[in-house]
Amino acid sequence: MRRHGRQPIVFLSAVSVLIVIVVSGLIYWLVRPSPGTESIAPSAAPTITSSPDNDRLMRLVPAGYSTDVCKPVAAPKDALAQVDYGKDADVGGPLTATYTLVENKAALDAALSGIVKASTMVNCPRNIQSPGPWRRNATPDKTSGVLFCGVKNSRLTLAWTDDARLVVSQVQSGPDGPTFDELYAWWSGHS
Repeated sequence: MRRHGRQPIVFLSAVSVLIVIVVSGLIYWLVRPSPGTESIAPSAAPTITSSPDNDRLMRLVPAGYSTDVCKPVAAPKDALAQVDYGKDADVGGPLTATYTLVENKAALDAALSGIVKASTMVNCPRNIQSPGPWRRNATPDKTSGVLFCGVKNSRLTLAWTDDARLVVSQVQSGPDGPTFDELYAWWSGHS
């Protein structure tokens, strides 16, 4: 009588080794880099270096922002400098803000006009006309600029010009606030 008990074990072992080799080769083929392609690192955003205009603008920004939420960005046409900010730490402060220093009154008006055109206009809290003139408490007889309230990209937006400083400012809230009344109160205390 012949023994056939070892043949299935040898056969199964050979098949198992073959399967391991095929699967290993397949995995290597799938994960190896393609020949001729190199890993290209994503390009970083352009770095905005400090300039007298950036420094001047950052001195004009209202208090309440920490330095880690400040990011100078490339200034748009007819602007000297622009800075984006994250959340202001003050109560009722905006979630985001953009402050832009411009060259002249025409550029100031054009920048605000762009914000108005990109937004749905609403009256400001306390039924204040929007856009409309605003005045500082210290000089109530002198117009300081134009105030605008609106909704831009589903976000409450308050924007204003400062004619003397040639700065246009735009602050926005998010889904969780602040409300228009809170944003307006923040602006009243910081303009």
